[in-house]
Amino acid sequence: MTVHRRMTWGLSLLTLLTLGAAFATISVVLDRYQERELDEALLQVARVEAQEAAANHFSFTSRPGPAANDVGPLDKYGIIFDERGTVLSATPPFDTGRPRLADMSLAINIPFDFSFAGRRYRGIVVPIPGYPHHRLLLAASRDDLDGDSRFVRRAMAIALLVSVAWLLGAIGWLVRRNMREHQRIAEILHRIATGDVKARVSGDVSDQELRRVGSDIDEIAQRLALLVGHQQRFIAHAAHELRSPLTALHGEIQQALRKERSGDEYRKSLGFLLKASGRLKHLADELLELARAEQPAKAIDAVSLDLALADVVESLLPLANDKNVTIRRDPTDVAVFAVSSDVERIVRNLLDNAIRHSPAGGVVRLDVEGGETVHVYVRDQADGVSSEERENIFEPFYRSPATRTEARGAGLGLAIARELAQKHGGDVVVGDKGNCFVASFPRYRPAE
Repeated sequence: MTVHRRMTWGLSLLTLLTLGAAFATISVVLDRYQERELDEALLQVARVEAQEAAANHFSFTSRPGPAANDVGPLDKYGIIFDERGTVLSATPPFDTGRPRLADMSLAINIPFDFSFAGRRYRGIVVPIPGYPHHRLLLAASRDDLDGDSRFVRRAMAIALLVSVAWLLGAIGWLVRRNMREHQRIAEILHRIATGDVKARVSGDVSDQELRRVGSDIDEIAQRLALLVGHQQRFIAHAAHELRSPLTALHGEIQQALRKERSGDEYRKSLGFLLKASGRLKHLADELLELARAEQPAKAIDAVSLDLALADVVESLLPLANDKNVTIRRDPTDVAVFAVSSDVERIVRNLLDNAIRHSPAGGVVRLDVEGGETVHVYVRDQADGVSSEERENIFEPFYRSPATRTEARGAGLGLAIARELAQKHGGDVVVGDKGNCFVASFPRYRPAE
């Protein structure tokens, strides 16, 4: 079977199932509508009969039955029971035989279906005012409802067959018309799936929807190429960062084993090894933190920014004192909807970065601005980030030219901060002047 035939039959089957479900739904809705009308009429007549039952010596009035369709009032059938279940009065055909209780629901005011003498009925049970244990069953034949239902189903079946036959031809024509463009797009997708991220659909496509699909595929391919480039740079940077401490470790171990040394010399070597292994551990921890930042957030709850900022400031005071930098902040009563540890990690990374780049005697400010989205501003008095670097600094392992020769971590802090913020529906960006980082979070609002 050719591709276009398979698509034709597949789309036709899908259309058949969709239209069948739609027509079945319409049929069910119509049935329910008519049944609901009958139920309302039954309940209304039953309550009137129950209201007058005692005055009529527990017998039915001569009023017509429920009128729930265009035919007019239906015949009413009923039974009046006392507290022991004894029949006090009954209309034909229940006067010659009583329906089985197992076929009926005795729940009050809830319509139900039952069968008697080969016919189907719709009934309802209501209490008799003033006689709490007496019950009145009022029923009407379902013949009209069932007949209407059969008619609707036959009409829907005919409409379904006609629609499918028409659509079968239309779909076949459309599939043959668009098959060539589909095949071209499929070939491009295959090339992208096999690693050719430079493949593009770009070209004339007659169908508007296919043109949009082609444009989306080109955009996906472009983003994949960008992601592959980021991944390659990430691997190269990670290898470079790991290579330096590993090379130092390897060289120092070789030196230590090459000849006998004194105790002081061994202690000096061990201190160097400890420092190099500490760099490796720090880098491994940062890489794990970056991987964790990309995972979905868990245990999200209200986080008090005042407490979170206080903890972060306290943990970074030794670094600020060493740099002779003052940290200032004002109390706030704003809460955000996030994971507490993630909020602290974001602010800690930004504050740590601000302290390290601040001049001696400088001031770093923490400010909070409330709203539907809460913004935390971390301002320092450094020269700031240039406009050309404002997106690059959030890439893993990126260092600005001014700090590439300085040992200031692995260059993952800002990348981790942005990933964590975006995971919570926020972001981390550089402010207009370049010496301010802005972290945004969704605001927590307690349920009223």
